[in-house]
Amino acid sequence: MSFELPLFPLNVVLFPGMPMPLHIFEPRYRLMIARCLESDRTFGIALLTEGVEGQLGTEAAEVGCTAEITEVAPFADGRLNLQSVGGRRFRVLYTREEDDYLVGTCEWLQDDPETEMTPDLADRVQYRLRRYLDAFSHNTALSSDFTTLDIPDDGESLSLFVAAIMTLPNSQKQQLLEMTCTDLRLELEEFLLERAEIVQRAYARRVRDGYSEPPGDSPFGHASGFVSLN
Repeated sequence: MSFELPLFPLNVVLFPGMPMPLHIFEPRYRLMIARCLESDRTFGIALLTEGVEGQLGTEAAEVGCTAEITEVAPFADGRLNLQSVGGRRFRVLYTREEDDYLVGTCEWLQDDPETEMTPDLADRVQYRLRRYLDAFSHNTALSSDFTTLDIPDDGESLSLFVAAIMTLPNSQKQQLLEMTCTDLRLELEEFLLERAEIVQRAYARRVRDGYSEPPGDSPFGHASGFVSLN
């Protein structure tokens, strides 16, 4: 069954379970959030595909993820700081405008339950992810202890967790969000984690050998999802 969902196009790909802090200042989105707070405290976030974030005339990707509001901190002038968390994936069937913000008619998106997991695939991805996080913690000044993260065991949840936590271009994250085969998503992530480990080792060698890295050249330049989100 289809349902309507207010949409917030952003330059970020949201995944289930991923924290999403937001600062709401535009009147149209303040109105949208006020209406959300009066109902089920849920709206949709989808990757911005056309236009400029925060301006009129933007378009959003076909697949996004709901954001469930967990905390609200209002300012005297009407602005809001929100804490939210990713809920469920959805596909946008079509959109309309309501008071200058988008409302999508959507349907839920989930992985094909008939997909059979390749033996040991989830275990291999968990292993690669722990190595990735360990390298991240040793090569950045971040104080987070990644060993305390609760890494999911089941394949679909694990694959979405990895997609959220890895430092990847938004186009790659959107591809992972849209996939509906757990096996294929995990196989792609295993490859991406292996590639990241190679880059991490090369970067560590250059730093150890005294080379000066130009800004942005480090594979640890930023993190998204469960690690750090601006």
